Amino acid sequence: MNLPGDMLQATERALREAQPGSLVGMIHVHVRRIRQIAVALGHAQAAALPDAVATRLRDALRGSDHIYRIGSQDFMVLLPQLLSPGHAELAAQRLLREFERPLQVGDHLIMAVVALGLAWSPEHAGDADALARRATAAVDDAIARSTRLHLARGAGEDALLLEDLRAAIRGNELSLVFQPIVALRDRRIAALEALARWHCPRRGDVSPDRFVPLAEQGGLAADLTRWSLYAALREHADVLRSAPAVRCAINLSPRVFAEAGLVEQIVAALSIWGVPAASVVIEVTETAVMEDPEVSARTLSALRDVGLGVAIDDFGRGYSSFSYLRQFPATELKIDQSFTRDVVRDDRTRRLVGAMVTLAKGLGIETVCEGVEDDATLQVLVDLGCDNVQGYLLSRPMPCGDLGRWIASHSPATATTG
Repeated sequence: MNLPGDMLQATERALREAQPGSLVGMIHVHVRRIRQIAVALGHAQAAALPDAVATRLRDALRGSDHIYRIGSQDFMVLLPQLLSPGHAELAAQRLLREFERPLQVGDHLIMAVVALGLAWSPEHAGDADALARRATAAVDDAIARSTRLHLARGAGEDALLLEDLRAAIRGNELSLVFQPIVALRDRRIAALEALARWHCPRRGDVSPDRFVPLAEQGGLAADLTRWSLYAALREHADVLRSAPAVRCAINLSPRVFAEAGLVEQIVAALSIWGVPAASVVIEVTETAVMEDPEVSARTLSALRDVGLGVAIDDFGRGYSSFSYLRQFPATELKIDQSFTRDVVRDDRTRRLVGAMVTLAKGLGIETVCEGVEDDATLQVLVDLGCDNVQGYLLSRPMPCGDLGRWIASHSPATATTG
Protein backbone atom coordinates (compact mmCIF):
# COMPACT_ATOMS: atom_id res chain seq x y z
CA MET A 1 0.00 0.00 0.00
CA ASN A 2 1.54 3.31 -1.12
CA LEU A 3 0.57 5.96 1.41
CA PRO A 4 0.55 9.65 0.45
CA GLY A 5 3.45 11.54 1.95
CA ASP A 6 1.21 14.39 3.09
CA MET A 7 -0.97 11.92 4.97
CA LEU A 8 1.99 10.42 6.81
CA GLN A 9 3.28 13.89 7.65
CA ALA A 10 -0.13 15.04 8.92
CA THR A 11 -0.47 11.87 11.00
CA GLU A 12 2.96 12.28 12.56
CA ARG A 13 2.10 15.89 13.37
CA ALA A 14 -1.19 14.82 14.97
CA LEU A 15 0.66 12.23 17.06
CA ARG A 16 3.18 14.83 18.26
CA GLU A 17 0.48 17.39 19.08
CA ALA A 18 -1.90 14.97 20.80
CA GLN A 19 -2.95 16.20 24.24
CA PRO A 20 -2.21 13.92 27.23
CA GLY A 21 -4.86 11.23 27.41
CA SER A 22 -6.19 11.87 23.89
CA LEU A 23 -6.03 9.49 20.92
CA VAL A 24 -5.29 9.75 17.21
CA GLY A 25 -7.56 7.56 15.12
CA MET A 26 -7.27 6.15 11.61
CA ILE A 27 -10.11 4.64 9.58
CA HIS A 28 -9.45 2.71 6.38
CA VAL A 29 -12.56 2.99 4.19
CA HIS A 30 -12.84 0.41 1.41
CA VAL A 31 -15.58 0.85 -1.21
CA ARG A 32 -16.90 -2.52 -2.31
CA ARG A 33 -18.69 -3.71 -5.46
CA ILE A 34 -17.00 -1.21 -7.80
CA ARG A 35 -16.68 -3.88 -10.49
CA GLN A 36 -20.30 -4.94 -10.11
CA ILE A 37 -21.42 -1.34 -10.51
CA ALA A 38 -19.25 -1.00 -13.62
CA VAL A 39 -20.94 -4.06 -15.12
CA ALA A 40 -24.43 -2.90 -14.20
CA LEU A 41 -24.19 0.84 -14.88
CA GLY A 42 -21.03 1.38 -16.88
CA HIS A 43 -17.43 2.27 -16.09
CA ALA A 44 -18.14 6.01 -16.02
CA GLN A 45 -20.58 5.60 -13.14
CA ALA A 46 -18.19 3.30 -11.29
CA ALA A 47 -15.31 5.76 -11.75
CA ALA A 48 -17.44 8.61 -10.39
CA LEU A 49 -18.55 6.69 -7.30
CA PRO A 50 -15.37 7.26 -5.20
CA ASP A 51 -15.75 11.05 -5.62
CA ALA A 52 -19.29 10.81 -4.31
CA VAL A 53 -18.02 8.69 -1.42
CA ALA A 54 -15.37 11.30 -0.59
CA THR A 55 -18.01 14.05 -0.50
CA ARG A 56 -20.21 11.98 1.82
CA LEU A 57 -17.21 11.32 4.10
CA ARG A 58 -16.39 15.03 4.34
CA ASP A 59 -19.97 15.88 5.24
CA ALA A 60 -19.91 13.38 8.11
CA LEU A 61 -16.58 14.38 9.68
CA ARG A 62 -15.32 17.17 11.89
CA GLY A 63 -13.47 20.11 10.42
CA SER A 64 -10.25 18.89 12.04
CA ASP A 65 -10.45 15.45 10.42
CA HIS A 66 -8.68 14.67 7.13
CA ILE A 67 -9.50 12.37 4.19
CA TYR A 68 -6.89 10.88 1.85
CA ARG A 69 -7.51 8.88 -1.31
CA ILE A 70 -5.06 5.95 -1.36
CA GLY A 71 -6.34 3.86 -4.26
CA SER A 72 -9.12 3.39 -6.78
CA GLN A 73 -11.57 2.41 -4.05
CA ASP A 74 -9.83 3.14 -0.75
CA PHE A 75 -9.57 6.12 1.60
CA MET A 76 -7.82 6.86 4.87
CA VAL A 77 -9.53 9.10 7.41
CA LEU A 78 -7.30 10.75 10.03
CA LEU A 79 -9.04 11.59 13.31
CA PRO A 80 -6.86 13.75 15.60
CA GLN A 81 -7.58 14.64 19.23
CA LEU A 82 -10.09 11.92 20.07
CA LEU A 83 -11.25 11.73 23.68
CA SER A 84 -11.41 7.95 24.06
CA PRO A 85 -11.70 4.64 22.15
CA GLY A 86 -15.47 5.09 22.39
CA HIS A 87 -15.11 8.43 20.63
CA ALA A 88 -13.23 6.71 17.81
CA GLU A 89 -15.91 4.03 17.47
CA LEU A 90 -18.66 6.66 17.41
CA ALA A 91 -16.89 8.37 14.50
CA ALA A 92 -16.75 5.08 12.59
CA GLN A 93 -20.40 4.31 13.30
CA ARG A 94 -21.36 7.80 12.10
CA LEU A 95 -19.63 7.09 8.78
CA LEU A 96 -21.48 3.80 8.43
CA ARG A 97 -24.83 5.51 9.00
CA GLU A 98 -24.02 7.96 6.23
CA PHE A 99 -23.83 5.09 3.77
CA GLU A 100 -27.25 3.75 4.66
CA ARG A 101 -28.54 6.41 2.26
CA PRO A 102 -27.90 6.17 -1.52
CA LEU A 103 -25.40 8.42 -3.26
CA GLN A 104 -26.31 10.56 -6.24
CA VAL A 105 -23.89 9.59 -9.00
CA GLY A 106 -24.81 11.22 -12.29
CA ASP A 107 -28.37 10.22 -13.06
CA HIS A 108 -28.32 7.23 -10.72
CA LEU A 109 -28.88 6.65 -7.04
CA ILE A 110 -26.29 4.09 -5.89
CA MET A 111 -26.03 2.32 -2.56
CA ALA A 112 -22.32 2.34 -1.78
CA VAL A 113 -21.24 -0.71 0.23
CA VAL A 114 -18.28 0.13 2.44
CA ALA A 115 -16.08 -1.78 4.87
CA LEU A 116 -14.25 0.11 7.62
CA GLY A 117 -11.13 -0.74 9.61
CA LEU A 118 -10.47 1.34 12.73
CA ALA A 119 -7.21 1.73 14.67
CA TRP A 120 -5.95 4.33 17.11
CA SER A 121 -2.75 5.43 18.76
CA PRO A 122 -1.20 4.76 21.18
CA GLU A 123 -2.94 1.41 21.72
CA HIS A 124 -2.47 -0.04 18.24
CA ALA A 125 0.60 1.80 16.94
CA GLY A 126 3.04 4.56 17.79
CA ASP A 127 3.85 6.01 14.37
CA ALA A 128 1.98 7.03 11.23
CA ASP A 129 2.94 4.12 8.99
CA ALA A 130 2.16 1.49 11.64
CA LEU A 131 -1.18 3.15 12.44
CA ALA A 132 -2.21 3.04 8.79
CA ARG A 133 -1.17 -0.61 8.52
CA ARG A 134 -3.23 -1.48 11.60
CA ALA A 135 -6.29 0.19 10.04
CA THR A 136 -5.70 -1.72 6.79
CA ALA A 137 -5.37 -5.02 8.65
CA ALA A 138 -8.66 -4.23 10.39
CA VAL A 139 -10.48 -3.53 7.12
CA ASP A 140 -9.12 -6.80 5.73
CA ASP A 141 -10.72 -8.51 8.74
CA ALA A 142 -14.01 -6.74 8.03
CA ILE A 143 -13.98 -7.93 4.41
CA ALA A 144 -13.05 -11.50 5.37
CA ARG A 145 -15.88 -11.65 7.90
CA SER A 146 -18.47 -9.86 5.68
CA THR A 147 -18.90 -7.18 8.36
CA ARG A 148 -19.01 -3.43 7.88
CA LEU A 149 -16.62 -2.46 10.69
CA HIS A 150 -13.73 -4.16 12.41
CA LEU A 151 -11.48 -2.81 15.16
CA ALA A 152 -7.73 -3.37 15.11
CA ARG A 153 -6.22 -5.79 17.57
CA GLY A 154 -3.20 -4.98 19.66
CA ALA A 155 -0.19 -4.63 17.36
CA GLY A 156 2.19 -6.41 19.72
CA GLU A 157 -0.16 -9.37 20.16
CA ASP A 158 -0.60 -9.86 16.41
CA ALA A 159 3.11 -9.54 15.68
CA LEU A 160 4.01 -12.23 18.21
CA LEU A 161 1.21 -14.53 17.06
CA LEU A 162 2.25 -14.08 13.43
CA GLU A 163 5.81 -15.13 14.22
CA ASP A 164 4.52 -18.19 16.09
CA LEU A 165 2.36 -19.07 13.08
CA ARG A 166 5.28 -18.61 10.69
CA ALA A 167 7.35 -21.01 12.76
CA ALA A 168 4.45 -23.50 13.01
CA ILE A 169 4.00 -23.61 9.22
CA ARG A 170 7.73 -24.01 8.57
CA GLY A 171 8.01 -26.66 11.28
CA ASN A 172 4.95 -28.58 10.00
CA GLU A 173 3.31 -28.11 13.40
CA LEU A 174 -0.22 -27.51 12.10
CA SER A 175 -2.66 -30.38 11.70
CA LEU A 176 -5.70 -31.24 9.63
CA VAL A 177 -9.13 -32.48 10.57
CA PHE A 178 -11.72 -33.69 8.07
CA GLN A 179 -15.49 -33.24 8.12
CA PRO A 180 -17.64 -35.57 6.00
CA ILE A 181 -20.07 -34.33 3.39
CA VAL A 182 -22.92 -36.79 2.75
CA ALA A 183 -24.99 -37.20 -0.42
CA LEU A 184 -28.72 -37.23 0.37
CA ARG A 185 -29.64 -39.26 -2.68
CA ASP A 186 -28.08 -42.51 -1.45
CA ARG A 187 -26.51 -41.51 1.91
CA ARG A 188 -23.00 -42.19 0.65
CA ILE A 189 -19.99 -40.16 1.77
CA ALA A 190 -19.49 -37.72 -1.09
CA ALA A 191 -16.50 -35.78 0.18
CA LEU A 192 -14.30 -34.83 3.13
CA GLU A 193 -13.53 -31.16 3.80
CA ALA A 194 -9.96 -30.57 5.02
CA LEU A 195 -9.75 -27.99 7.83
CA ALA A 196 -6.51 -26.63 9.29
CA ARG A 197 -5.99 -26.63 13.07
CA TRP A 198 -3.24 -25.11 15.17
CA HIS A 199 -2.27 -26.06 18.71
CA CYS A 200 0.40 -23.59 19.79
CA PRO A 201 2.56 -24.88 22.68
CA ARG A 202 2.66 -21.40 24.25
CA ARG A 203 -0.95 -20.37 23.57
CA GLY A 204 -2.97 -23.56 23.32
CA ASP A 205 -5.55 -24.03 20.56
CA VAL A 206 -5.77 -21.02 18.23
CA SER A 207 -9.03 -20.75 16.28
CA PRO A 208 -8.91 -20.80 12.46
CA ASP A 209 -11.05 -17.64 12.60
CA ARG A 210 -8.00 -16.07 14.22
CA PHE A 211 -4.99 -17.53 12.45
CA VAL A 212 -6.30 -17.73 8.86
CA PRO A 213 -7.03 -13.96 8.53
CA LEU A 214 -3.74 -13.27 10.34
CA ALA A 215 -1.87 -15.36 7.76
CA GLU A 216 -3.55 -13.45 4.93
CA GLN A 217 -2.74 -10.06 6.43
CA GLY A 218 0.80 -11.01 7.43
CA GLY A 219 1.98 -12.36 4.07
CA LEU A 220 1.66 -16.05 4.99
CA ALA A 221 -1.36 -16.87 2.81
CA ALA A 222 0.75 -18.65 0.18
CA ASP A 223 2.68 -20.61 2.81
CA LEU A 224 -0.48 -21.70 4.63
CA THR A 225 -2.22 -22.61 1.36
CA ARG A 226 0.76 -24.67 0.21
CA TRP A 227 0.95 -26.50 3.56
CA SER A 228 -2.80 -27.22 3.56
CA LEU A 229 -2.74 -28.44 -0.04
CA TYR A 230 0.14 -30.88 0.49
CA ALA A 231 -1.12 -32.14 3.84
CA ALA A 232 -4.67 -32.68 2.51
CA LEU A 233 -3.50 -34.50 -0.63
CA ARG A 234 -1.19 -36.74 1.40
CA GLU A 235 -4.06 -37.85 3.62
CA HIS A 236 -6.53 -38.09 0.75
CA ALA A 237 -4.24 -40.41 -1.17
CA ASP A 238 -4.71 -42.90 1.70
CA VAL A 239 -8.50 -42.41 1.73
CA LEU A 240 -8.75 -43.13 -1.99
CA ARG A 241 -7.30 -46.60 -1.53
CA SER A 242 -10.38 -47.72 0.40
CA ALA A 243 -12.95 -45.17 -0.81
CA PRO A 244 -12.09 -44.20 -4.41
CA ALA A 245 -15.34 -42.24 -4.96
CA VAL A 246 -14.78 -39.84 -2.03
CA ARG A 247 -13.58 -36.36 -2.96
CA CYS A 248 -11.46 -34.01 -0.88
CA ALA A 249 -12.50 -30.36 -0.45
CA ILE A 250 -9.59 -27.96 0.17
CA ASN A 251 -10.00 -24.29 1.04
CA LEU A 252 -8.03 -21.84 -1.08
CA SER A 253 -7.18 -18.31 0.05
CA PRO A 254 -8.11 -15.61 -2.49
CA ARG A 255 -4.78 -13.95 -1.67
CA VAL A 256 -2.99 -16.55 -3.80
CA PHE A 257 -5.25 -16.15 -6.87
CA ALA A 258 -2.91 -13.74 -8.61
CA GLU A 259 0.25 -15.73 -7.89
CA ALA A 260 2.14 -16.87 -10.96
CA GLY A 261 2.21 -20.63 -11.33
CA LEU A 262 -0.59 -21.36 -8.87
CA VAL A 263 -2.36 -23.86 -11.12
CA GLU A 264 0.92 -25.55 -12.04
CA GLN A 265 1.76 -25.83 -8.34
CA ILE A 266 -1.54 -27.58 -7.63
CA VAL A 267 -1.11 -29.92 -10.60
CA ALA A 268 2.40 -30.81 -9.40
CA ALA A 269 1.07 -31.57 -5.91
CA LEU A 270 -1.61 -33.85 -7.39
CA SER A 271 1.09 -35.71 -9.31
CA ILE A 272 3.32 -36.12 -6.24
CA TRP A 273 0.59 -37.81 -4.25
CA GLY A 274 -1.04 -39.62 -7.18
CA VAL A 275 -4.42 -37.97 -6.58
CA PRO A 276 -6.71 -37.51 -9.62
CA ALA A 277 -7.79 -33.91 -10.20
CA ALA A 278 -11.42 -35.01 -10.42
CA SER A 279 -11.32 -36.19 -6.80
CA VAL A 280 -10.41 -32.73 -5.46
CA VAL A 281 -12.70 -29.73 -4.95
CA ILE A 282 -11.21 -26.29 -4.37
CA GLU A 283 -13.36 -24.18 -2.03
CA VAL A 284 -13.38 -20.39 -2.11
CA THR A 285 -15.77 -18.11 -0.23
CA GLU A 286 -18.39 -16.13 -2.09
CA THR A 287 -17.17 -12.91 -0.48
CA ALA A 288 -13.63 -13.58 -1.68
CA VAL A 289 -14.50 -14.28 -5.31
CA MET A 290 -16.76 -11.22 -5.48
CA GLU A 291 -14.00 -8.91 -4.26
CA ASP A 292 -12.25 -9.18 -7.65
CA PRO A 293 -14.56 -11.13 -9.98
CA GLU A 294 -12.30 -10.90 -13.04
CA VAL A 295 -9.21 -12.38 -11.38
CA SER A 296 -11.36 -14.95 -9.57
CA ALA A 297 -13.05 -16.06 -12.77
CA ARG A 298 -9.72 -16.52 -14.56
CA THR A 299 -8.19 -18.51 -11.72
CA LEU A 300 -11.22 -20.71 -11.15
CA SER A 301 -11.57 -21.37 -14.89
CA ALA A 302 -7.94 -22.49 -15.03
CA LEU A 303 -8.54 -24.86 -12.12
CA ARG A 304 -11.61 -26.29 -13.82
CA ASP A 305 -9.65 -26.74 -17.06
CA VAL A 306 -7.27 -29.16 -15.32
CA GLY A 307 -10.20 -31.14 -13.91
CA LEU A 308 -10.65 -29.89 -10.36
CA GLY A 309 -14.05 -29.13 -8.91
CA VAL A 310 -14.81 -25.61 -7.67
CA ALA A 311 -17.12 -24.90 -4.72
CA ILE A 312 -18.40 -21.43 -3.81
CA ASP A 313 -18.47 -21.49 0.00
CA ASP A 314 -20.79 -19.49 2.32
CA PHE A 315 -23.15 -18.90 -0.62
CA GLY A 316 -25.84 -16.32 0.17
CA ARG A 317 -23.85 -14.63 2.89
CA GLY A 318 -22.14 -11.92 0.85
CA TYR A 319 -23.18 -9.15 -1.53
CA SER A 320 -23.11 -11.18 -4.71
CA SER A 321 -25.28 -11.02 -7.76
CA PHE A 322 -26.56 -14.26 -9.23
CA SER A 323 -25.46 -12.98 -12.63
CA TYR A 324 -21.83 -13.61 -11.69
CA LEU A 325 -22.48 -17.33 -11.56
CA ARG A 326 -22.26 -17.14 -15.34
CA GLN A 327 -18.58 -16.21 -15.01
CA PHE A 328 -17.59 -18.61 -12.26
CA PRO A 329 -17.17 -22.24 -13.38
CA ALA A 330 -18.53 -23.54 -10.10
CA THR A 331 -19.38 -27.22 -9.71
CA GLU A 332 -20.84 -26.78 -6.19
CA LEU A 333 -22.59 -24.12 -4.12
CA LYS A 334 -22.21 -24.46 -0.36
CA ILE A 335 -25.24 -22.76 1.15
CA ASP A 336 -24.23 -20.90 4.30
CA GLN A 337 -25.26 -22.36 7.65
CA SER A 338 -27.02 -19.12 8.58
CA PHE A 339 -29.72 -20.23 6.12
CA THR A 340 -29.62 -23.92 7.03
CA ARG A 341 -30.25 -23.43 10.73
CA ASP A 342 -33.50 -21.49 10.10
CA VAL A 343 -35.15 -23.65 7.43
CA VAL A 344 -37.37 -25.46 9.94
CA ARG A 345 -38.82 -22.50 11.82
CA ASP A 346 -38.82 -19.77 9.17
CA ASP A 347 -40.89 -20.18 6.02
CA ARG A 348 -39.15 -17.32 4.20
CA THR A 349 -35.73 -18.86 4.79
CA ARG A 350 -37.03 -22.23 3.63
CA ARG A 351 -38.25 -20.65 0.39
CA LEU A 352 -34.90 -18.88 -0.11
CA VAL A 353 -32.96 -22.13 0.31
CA GLY A 354 -35.37 -23.82 -2.08
CA ALA A 355 -34.74 -21.06 -4.62
CA MET A 356 -30.96 -21.47 -4.26
CA VAL A 357 -31.25 -25.22 -4.80
CA THR A 358 -33.46 -24.69 -7.86
CA LEU A 359 -31.06 -22.11 -9.28
CA ALA A 360 -28.10 -24.43 -8.81
CA LYS A 361 -29.92 -27.36 -10.43
CA GLY A 362 -30.78 -25.17 -13.41
CA LEU A 363 -27.08 -24.38 -13.84
CA GLY A 364 -26.01 -28.00 -13.38
CA ILE A 365 -24.33 -27.23 -10.05
CA GLU A 366 -24.50 -29.44 -6.96
CA THR A 367 -25.56 -27.97 -3.61
CA VAL A 368 -24.14 -28.57 -0.15
CA CYS A 369 -26.05 -27.29 2.88
CA GLU A 370 -23.71 -26.57 5.80
CA GLY A 371 -24.46 -26.64 9.51
CA VAL A 372 -26.98 -29.50 9.66
CA GLU A 373 -27.41 -30.31 13.36
CA ASP A 374 -30.79 -32.06 13.75
CA ASP A 375 -33.09 -34.51 11.98
CA ALA A 376 -35.83 -31.95 11.34
CA THR A 377 -33.44 -29.73 9.39
CA LEU A 378 -32.15 -32.73 7.46
CA GLN A 379 -35.67 -33.72 6.42
CA VAL A 380 -36.49 -30.22 5.16
CA LEU A 381 -33.34 -30.25 3.04
CA VAL A 382 -34.30 -33.65 1.64
CA ASP A 383 -37.71 -32.24 0.72
CA LEU A 384 -36.12 -29.18 -0.94
CA GLY A 385 -33.94 -31.41 -3.13
CA CYS A 386 -30.55 -30.44 -1.71
CA ASP A 387 -27.80 -32.72 -3.05
CA ASN A 388 -25.38 -32.92 -0.11
CA VAL A 389 -25.25 -31.97 3.57
CA GLN A 390 -22.55 -31.30 6.14
CA GLY A 391 -22.76 -30.70 9.89
CA TYR A 392 -22.56 -32.05 13.40
CA LEU A 393 -25.59 -34.33 12.91
CA LEU A 394 -23.44 -36.31 10.48
CA SER A 395 -20.04 -35.86 12.08
CA ARG A 396 -17.82 -33.33 13.73
CA PRO A 397 -14.42 -32.74 12.10
CA MET A 398 -12.12 -35.62 12.99
CA PRO A 399 -8.35 -36.23 12.99
CA CYS A 400 -6.78 -38.01 10.05
CA GLY A 401 -6.23 -41.16 12.08
CA ASP A 402 -9.96 -41.62 12.66
CA LEU A 403 -10.98 -41.29 9.01
CA GLY A 404 -10.55 -44.89 7.90
CA ARG A 405 -12.48 -46.25 10.87
CA TRP A 406 -15.30 -43.71 10.42
CA ILE A 407 -15.65 -44.38 6.70
CA ALA A 408 -15.65 -48.14 7.24
CA SER A 409 -18.34 -47.89 9.93
CA HIS A 410 -20.71 -45.72 7.88
CA SER A 411 -22.46 -47.68 5.19
CA PRO A 412 -24.87 -45.83 2.87
CA ALA A 413 -27.76 -46.97 5.06
CA THR A 414 -26.37 -45.35 8.21
CA ALA A 415 -24.40 -42.37 6.92
CA THR A 416 -26.88 -39.80 8.23
CA THR A 417 -26.95 -41.03 11.79
CA GLY A 418 -23.26 -40.73 12.65
